[in-house]
Amino acid sequence: MDDLIISKRSIAARKRWARYREKIFDEAREHFDRSGNDPLLIGGVALYWGEGDSKPTNPLRLSNTDARMIALYVEFLRVIMGIPDEKIRIGLVLYPDLSDGICKSFWSGIMGLPIENFMKTQFIKGHHPTKRLAHGVCMVVVNNRAAKLKVLAWIDFFAKQYTINR
Repeated sequence: MDDLIISKRSIAARKRWARYREKIFDEAREHFDRSGNDPLLIGGVALYWGEGDSKPTNPLRLSNTDARMIALYVEFLRVIMGIPDEKIRIGLVLYPDLSDGICKSFWSGIMGLPIENFMKTQFIKGHHPTKRLAHGVCMVVVNNRAAKLKVLAWIDFFAKQYTINR
């Protein structure tokens, strides 16, 4: 009897998730149809397609060393995605010869986000004894399943509109 109840709950949960994903997909389609020519939408989608984490179950996560790219992506999150600043988390990957405080101040200024948004910095050993990255690798993370599904849908719409998969 218990197995039957668990099975019914499991089926109901899968149906709920399917409806949820379909709703997000429909919202993404509507937004893309309405704003698909917005340079910030196109830029953000292209950035995420090239530099972001594409696994659907992972957070919305993009890493890079280019401050301009990170600044553009954070603006995309704010303006296009409507993500509030307090939901944008920042992680740094630094070599031991880089200062955590200096690097956090640099990236904080680039993005206009407070130091409180930063997670614990990861330090790595490199194969080269001298500094290669002036401010390390910056990772921007948003834990929002709907936002992740929407960006992945936009990538599909973008690819179908602008590539050979038309």
